[in-house]
Amino acid sequence: MASLTIKLPDNQKNEIEAVAERKNYNSTSEYVREALRDKVEEDLVLRPEIAEKLRRRLREYEEGESDGYTLEELDEELGLSE
Repeated sequence: MASLTIKLPDNQKNEIEAVAERKNYNSTSEYVREALRDKVEEDLVLRPEIAEKLRRRLREYEEGESDGYTLEELDEELGLSE
């Protein structure tokens, strides 16, 4: 799995950790991944076919059927630059 480093204000990090714990997530990372998936899906709401392709690609990756994808591959398949 790839890593992504972001910088947050301390209070926002604390809020994220508190919510993740309150909602019984196994980790803060699990909570953030789900929030990002939800946000990506929300941003793609006008193009549901893209959201479905992303869900399929994510499922393939999580199930070990893929080693991952480059941004170029995803852009080509999903037409994100259009």
